[in-house]
Order: sequence, then C-alpha cells, then structure tokens
Amino acid sequence: MVDMMILAALAKKMFILRILTNKKRMKIILILLLAFGAVMAKAQDSHTFDRIKKHVYDDELQSSAAPSDKATIWRSQLTEAGTWSDIDYTSKSISLWPPGEHLDRLKALIVAYVSPKSKFYQQKSLYDKIVQAAQYWANNRFESTNWWHNEIASPKAIGVCLILMKFGQEKIPPTLEMQLVKLMERGDPYKKTGANKSDIAMHYFYRALILEDENLLAAAMEQLLLPIQLVDGEEGLQYDFSYLQHGPQLYIAGYGEEFLKGISKVMAYVRETPYAVNKEKLDLFEKFLLETYLPIIRARYIDFNVHGRGISRPDILRKDQEVGLLQQMQLIDPANNAVWKKGMAKLDSLQAFDAEFTHRHYWKGDYTTHLRKQYHFNVRLASKRTNKSESGNGENMLGKNMTDGVTNIQVFGPEYYNIMPVWEWDKIPGTTTRDYPDDQELKEQWGVLATNAFAGGVSNGTIGASAMSVQYDGVSAQKAWFFFDREIVCLGSGITCAAVEPVVTTLNQTWLNGPVVWNGKEISTRDSLIRNVKGGEYVLHNRVGYYFPEAMKVALTAKEQSGSWYRINRSRSKDAVRGKVFKLWVEQAAKPVNGSYAYIVVPGVDQIDKRAMQQLKIWHNTPAIQAVEHQGLAAIQAVFHQSGTCQIGAWSIQVDKPVILQITKGDSVFKLDVADPLQQEKAIHVHLINKSAKVNQIVEIALPQAEYAGSTASKIITIGK
Repeated sequence: MVDMMILAALAKKMFILRILTNKKRMKIILILLLAFGAVMAKAQDSHTFDRIKKHVYDDELQSSAAPSDKATIWRSQLTEAGTWSDIDYTSKSISLWPPGEHLDRLKALIVAYVSPKSKFYQQKSLYDKIVQAAQYWANNRFESTNWWHNEIASPKAIGVCLILMKFGQEKIPPTLEMQLVKLMERGDPYKKTGANKSDIAMHYFYRALILEDENLLAAAMEQLLLPIQLVDGEEGLQYDFSYLQHGPQLYIAGYGEEFLKGISKVMAYVRETPYAVNKEKLDLFEKFLLETYLPIIRARYIDFNVHGRGISRPDILRKDQEVGLLQQMQLIDPANNAVWKKGMAKLDSLQAFDAEFTHRHYWKGDYTTHLRKQYHFNVRLASKRTNKSESGNGENMLGKNMTDGVTNIQVFGPEYYNIMPVWEWDKIPGTTTRDYPDDQELKEQWGVLATNAFAGGVSNGTIGASAMSVQYDGVSAQKAWFFFDREIVCLGSGITCAAVEPVVTTLNQTWLNGPVVWNGKEISTRDSLIRNVKGGEYVLHNRVGYYFPEAMKVALTAKEQSGSWYRINRSRSKDAVRGKVFKLWVEQAAKPVNGSYAYIVVPGVDQIDKRAMQQLKIWHNTPAIQAVEHQGLAAIQAVFHQSGTCQIGAWSIQVDKPVILQITKGDSVFKLDVADPLQQEKAIHVHLINKSAKVNQIVEIALPQAEYAGSTASKIITIGK
C-alpha cells in the first residue's frame, strides 16, 4: 500500500514535468529520482525491521503454551499499583531473584493479549493491566547483587515484552515505552566474551528493533555473531570444539548451551534478510551443535560433567528445550532438514538410541567422550591449563572433586538425574579421594587452575586412552582409562596420601534401579557390604558390569540416602530429598603409599562375558607406565608418565618423552597414534620392536603445535619393514 502511494505521487510530478523546459525538467527529474531512492530505501529498511519483529513474535508465541492459563492467574492477582503481592520487590538475591518474576508475569499477560489463540486476545481490560504492571517496573530501578540479572536477564525480558506489544491492537504508550527502553541500556557486549557477550548483544538487538535503529542493529548483529569463531584457550568455542567459560573451564552445557540457544534464535530471526548469517559461521555453529553438544545427550539427559556449577540446580540435566533449538535450525538451514529431524528423534526418550560410534578427546577442554549405541562413558579431567569445577553465587557448594577424573556412565539416560542433593560428594563416580566423615565445601570461587601438568588423551576416532596425574587435597594418583569397543579398563597407581582419612576410588554412585548381582547371585538390600574380592569377581547393576581383574578390597551400599538442594545450592529448598542409591568403591589401606586399583566397566550388558574379559591384558600399572592390550581387537594402549622402555605383549616400546600412545593392527600395517599430555613437546621418538611382525624401527612423529597441541598425531608402520 505504501509503495503504491509513492508511485502515484511520482506519476503526478512526472505529469507536471511535461510542461517545463528540458533543462529544468532534467534537474527536477534528478532530484525526484534521488528522493524516490531514499524513500524506497527507507521503506525497504522498515520492511526488514517488520519482518524480523514478526519472526520474534512468532517464536515467542510458539514457545508459550496455553497463553490464557497463566494470564488468568496473574491478571486477577495484579494490584491497582501494578504489583503482585507475593513478589518481594526489595530482594537483591544473587541466584533466584524475586523481582525478575514480575517481568515473567508481565510477558505472560502480553502473550495472552497478542495471541489469537487466547481468550484475552486484544481485550481492553487486559491491556490496562499490562500498562499498570509495565508502568510500575518503569517507575523503579530494581537491582540484584548479581550483575547478570541487571545487565542480561531484565533487559532481555523488557525487550521481548515491548516487541510483542507491537502486535497489540493498542500499543504501549510512547512515553512508557521510552522509559522501559531506557532501562534496557545496561551492559557492554564489547567487554564480555562467549555466551555473556551474546546475551548482552541480544537485548541490544531487541532495542534496535524497537527503535528501528539501523546502526544499533548492525552493531548488535556484529557482537551477536562474533562468538561464532574458534579461540585458543580464551573463553568461547575452542579448536577442539569444546566450549570454555569463566576462564579455561569446561562448559559445553551451561554457557555453551546459552551460546547455542541465543545465537540460534537470532539467526532464525534475521533469516531471509540482509543480516542473515554467512555460511562460514553457520558451518562452525552447526559443527559444535552436531558433533559436540547433541552427541553427549542420551535420551534427553546430558552428561553431568559439562554443566559446571549448574549441576546444583534441579532438573538441569533433562534437555527438553533442545527440540526448540532444532526447530530453529530447520528455519535457518532447511537444506539440512533431515539432520534436524534425526536430532529431534534422538532426543525423544521413546526412540531407540542411535548414537554415533565415536571416541573423542577434547585437548583444550580436558574432556573425553566414548559413545556407543549401548552406552555413554565420558571422563572429565583437569590440568594446569584448565580450571577445576567452580563454586559461585552459592552454587555447587560441595563440588571440590568434580574434575578429578569424573566418569559419567549412561545406559538409559537418567542415571544421575537430580541425584546431586543425596550424593556423598567425596565419592563422585570415577574419582580417587579422601573419604571424609562429612562432605567438604569447595572454598575456591569461580574456578582455579588445577596443579597437575599431566592430562590428555589419544584417539583414532573409535577407541582411545586418557590419563591424568591427580595432585589435589593431599592425594596423589596416576589415573588412566583405556577405551575399547565394549569395555573400559580403569587403572590407578602411585596412590599416596598422608592424611588420616581413608582413600577411596569410586566406581559409581547412581540411582538404585533394580537388583544388584554379585558373582551371579542377587544380594539382599543392606546398609553396607565390604569384601576382599578375588580376581574374576564382578558386580552387575542397572545393565552395567564392574569386573575386578585382581584382588582388592571393595565396598558396596544399596540404600536410601538423603540431603537437600540447599546443601549444594544456597538459593534452593531446604526440604529433604531422599532416594535409594547404588554406590560401589575400592578402599585403599590407611595412609597409602604407591597404592593401586584396577577394574573394568562393561556398560550395556545383563551379564559378564568372562571369555571377553580374558582378552584384556593389563601389562603395567605403575607410577611410570600404565598399559593394556585388547587381544581381540589387536590393540594396545599405553600411558608413559615419563620416558622409558617396556614390554607390552609382542611389542617392545621405548619413548623419549612422556606420551599417551595406541597401536592398532590393520591390513599389512600397524597404526601408531600418539598425544602429548604435557602439550609442550615438538616431536617424539618411539622405538618399536615386534619380532613376529618383523618390525624394528625408530619412529619420529612431529607433534601438533599451538592451538592443536595435545591432539593426536598418527603414523602408519608397514609390517616387515
């Protein structure tokens, strides 16, 4: 309609031009054409803003189910002053900030007002309530002691509310709108990194749409998309496609999740406009989503290792909203619609699990994933290059050992869902720790670098080995994990501690689900069971087998444990949480010196195949060398904590530097994979002798450098040469 009016006006002026002289006519034509171009450009810009705002409107309405339900409650409870009496507007709480609820309820009223599916659609009485609640917020400047609420959450919420009201029959009064826009002027995306940068830039984006400010929109888009780049150890997306935030701290979920959800939203909003994301950035974004984030979700439940302090929040491990993320990707990249549909099917807990057959070590994030159709087995490490798990804002109060070789074992998905309030926190799965009488609080805030230099992993994409040297809380230990197809061999050596507390290595601590079977016999529920096991004994629980290849002292409990969310997160409920927990651990002698352990985990099975166990040979488990051979796969894996020589099966192997290596047999060749766990060497020399294969050669392998230091390097060795 606007374009037709412009054309009509131009036609009228062109008619007048016919009676003018040629010279005057040409001059006026030029002026008119310039004016027309400016008007059309302005109309085009306005069209772009309208299209983006409509995308925001559609997205918000789609994600707001049953708009009338909440509106009925909040509408009736709103006071004449524009407040809700149950909200503490004086609170400055760090985590769950009560005044923020006011904006959530305001949005619920607005959605009901602008949604055609609502019984309150365009209702004048509801509009009046909206203005009352909006005016109350505009007349105040509510502040939390946590900057995040002030500079991210509140401005974003205001922006969404104002954009939605653009689709109301009656708009927010201009004066009130400008008051609220002024309150959005918080935070500086140029001073933040990673997900925090994107979050602040998002409300700059909303403000640009409200004001139809081209310059502000361009600046917001530049900052929103800037985090879609690879960085070397800084906060953000790493070269190994892990995600770090709050220093070099693993946050694939949490901040990495916010990165995905926030940027996918804005990419969907600006699709089919001049601001659409370019292919290079889209490819990086999709690689992180498809190869890192989605694979570690099993039947809607994510690995607890990647959530940082967020594991102290209820329901955090269940990923229901990721379906919405994939729906956004269908809009952004429809050419890959089959990929997004497959991703949504994997998130459906009713679907048969269809994980990729992969093994991967993230050398920047100190994290290993081993994914199979039958199970997930992932390990979180730490080193002086990465931060240990953080406590902050009263969250994750007991997570002091959350980076000391923590293992996440999932067959069904929800094995650890909401178990954290009742966990015994010095028996985190996979860790070797002091067994305190009571759980100890994590004193360091916001994460500190681990003290050990040795941590890393080698991988050929299917199998691999990872290891770290634990040096924390008075405990020293060399820990290693050898990942094969169906089995994971877990070794510990050099375990030393002078403290009075016993030292334990925890195999698992998960919800009790079904019977516990020891050596083929179901055991009755009891408070505790401690045995000096012999080599060949095993425990089965919830389709996970734990096999003991050598004698050791093992303890097990299968009983109710209790706690509260408050004990791990000061903003949460003090109400008691109870549940039955399966807990299995190895006990060391008091004040161990050079202690050790060995166990094999076989997930996804109902019984232990002892013939398969015989194919696994533990050749070394000392402070210097830890090595395992899988005779069935013709594969050996070794962790050299220092230079030296050892015999592993038919192989004599000498290395001149600390290294994690793997040898696998192919057709007429062997493949040698190596990784530098110290991330400081330029090359390694490996002398390999295998008389039966007629191999006797010194192999020099150049090691990856800079941002790829610690990643796997490979070399093919021909048999008989």
